[in-house]
Amino acid sequence: MDKFINPFSDYGWKKIFGSEVSKDLIISFLNEVIRQEVIIDITFRNVEMLGLKQDQRRAVFDIFCENEKGEVFIVEMQKSRQKYFSDRVLYYASFAIQQQSMVVKERLQKESDEVVRRRWNYQINKVYVVCVLNYVMDSTLPDKYRWDVVRMDRELKMPFSETLNEIYIEMPKFVLPLSACDTLYKKWLYVLNNIEIMERLPQELNNQIFHKLKSIVEIERMTPDQRLEYELSLSVERDLSAALDTSYEDGLERGLEEGIEKGKAQVAANLKKQGINMETIAQCTGLSIEEISRL
Repeated sequence: MDKFINPFSDYGWKKIFGSEVSKDLIISFLNEVIRQEVIIDITFRNVEMLGLKQDQRRAVFDIFCENEKGEVFIVEMQKSRQKYFSDRVLYYASFAIQQQSMVVKERLQKESDEVVRRRWNYQINKVYVVCVLNYVMDSTLPDKYRWDVVRMDRELKMPFSETLNEIYIEMPKFVLPLSACDTLYKKWLYVLNNIEIMERLPQELNNQIFHKLKSIVEIERMTPDQRLEYELSLSVERDLSAALDTSYEDGLERGLEEGIEKGKAQVAANLKKQGINMETIAQCTGLSIEEISRL
């Protein structure tokens, strides 16, 4: 039986990087990943705060990070294969850009001078999207596990704009042994790939960050309700992964999204028959309470 939560499950990722109690872990991880910035604080945002609706592909940003200059950072995790993935990243990032414009406009509206109120010239702070991938994005470059992407001039091969920064980390390609992990950044990646090492923390990981991480991912510390939610979320992810595998093997592109939604509905219907409350089913499947009630 597993002793630690799978960090690449939806539940595990939110448990580690999506709660107020783990803010110091999130800041530590992102400061190692986003090397040119120093994050001093983070806030958690939800759909309502972003002005999004239920049917807008669930583009929910759990984490907004800010440095002393007020720049915004986003954490997004993608674990499974998905068509148009880079487009999806751009779609998500657009909401962080829009959010900045709303904040600036709200501030300017409070100014007494009409000229000042119209001052904003569309300058926006940098936006970072960090994608920790539990699959191989490009198999032709087996040694390249990290991608740093910005807008670039095709001819000069120089950055044209660094407003939007995309960072992709292909975790299956990170195969360094712990003895070769000479930075906190590499140690973070190693631990996420080898969560079972938390059972007996080696000297290389004997610090406050990883001791706290261990206390968060220990399954025996979970309440019965948390354990049930975790097990249900794993079951849902396994079923959806099987649906994806079948769709890819059959070469069905048009039916992929439809197959996933049908799979979610079937899992939700089965959980509903077992008497699981709808709030838990919604958290595990991503379906809304209204969708579940109609099953």
